[in-house]
Amino acid sequence: MSNTLRESLLARRVSLGAWIQIGHPAGAEVLAGAGFDWACVDLEHGVIGIETMADVFRALEASGCVPVARVPANDPLWIRRCLDAGARGLIVPMVNTAEQAAAAAREAKFPPQGARGFGYARANAYGADFAAYAETANDEIAVVVQIEHREAIENLDAILSVGGVDAAFIGPYDLSGSLGVVGQLDHPDVTAAQERFLAACTAHGVAAGLHVVKPDDENVRAALDRGYTLIALGLDVVFLRDGAVRAVRAAREQPM
Repeated sequence: MSNTLRESLLARRVSLGAWIQIGHPAGAEVLAGAGFDWACVDLEHGVIGIETMADVFRALEASGCVPVARVPANDPLWIRRCLDAGARGLIVPMVNTAEQAAAAAREAKFPPQGARGFGYARANAYGADFAAYAETANDEIAVVVQIEHREAIENLDAILSVGGVDAAFIGPYDLSGSLGVVGQLDHPDVTAAQERFLAACTAHGVAAGLHVVKPDDENVRAALDRGYTLIALGLDVVFLRDGAVRAVRAAREQPM
């Protein structure tokens, strides 16, 4: 089964993703049914565990939505466990050097390209599809590195030159913190770093990713115009909160 997300990344076609912090398959079904191309289960922030992640993956796959995991750290065991659970893409946080990018790519690939271990798991139907999965997985798993520190900006050319890195995903909030202007996403230092990121992705032919936390016509259009192609739109907790707030506000504004 081909991975449409990785195909989009390599072709630098726009793909739209959801972000999941609520660990229940029902929420995943709603998001997948909305038409997202992929959805990322966030294991770095939030309280979702790996068993719950697998249940969410089942819900996503049933609707043809590519399951992605943001691993908690650039850690071999987490990378392997998420892939074995059925992740078709990985977003690896806080990748600051070429060596760290290479380590992530290596752990996501079976030998001889990498160091991922073989075993029966959900990804290969608990062994029923072992041979077919082992033969195709290296070409089907998408590896995305997060650029979210000033050190990563300084090392962009080296990071984006690493084989096996399919896309880079900017992390503006952590980036702003490393630049000493926490949360000031419009600060000149942050915007300059983002422009440097986009220019490097273009120069290296690597898909550029961005999380538009509160999407609207204006900021989505801006992301597309700037050249981002891997775009996460909102997240489940924000959709839930904003929808609830609007409903309560609308009701309380009515005469009682």
